[in-house]
Amino acid sequence: MARYTHTVDTKGRVIVPAKLREKLDGTLIVTQGIDAGYLTAYTPAQFDAIKEQILNHSSTGYEIRKLKRDVLGSSTVCDFDGQGRISVPAFLWQHIGVEPGEAICFIDVFDKIEICSQAFFEASLEREGSLAEMDLSGYDIRGL
Repeated sequence: MARYTHTVDTKGRVIVPAKLREKLDGTLIVTQGIDAGYLTAYTPAQFDAIKEQILNHSSTGYEIRKLKRDVLGSSTVCDFDGQGRISVPAFLWQHIGVEPGEAICFIDVFDKIEICSQAFFEASLEREGSLAEMDLSGYDIRGL
């Protein structure tokens, strides 16, 4: 299973699922996701590679400046505590419309972890429809 649901506590902490913690070294970098409604969590090595790519571009383009502000500027180092929780700052929870006590989803997409509210995830499933309705022919992925 690559999707897990947990609840944000009153201090903005959430338990990182044990199956995910097994693959990680005790730290995640959490930042705004590219898609609305999502946060993205990276290992420090993954985030450093992304940061390096962004910083290698000139800041004259609006898109790069926005990436710097939204992805790099909102990035937060989140170390696991003794109970396997991370503490995510309120501004990031607010960015995806999550309040303390709400359920969130961790979605392991293997090169990163996406985080969204459970309500958003369920609404997205209804709104976006199934993969059968999408034209995936341009991606040349065999065996699906």
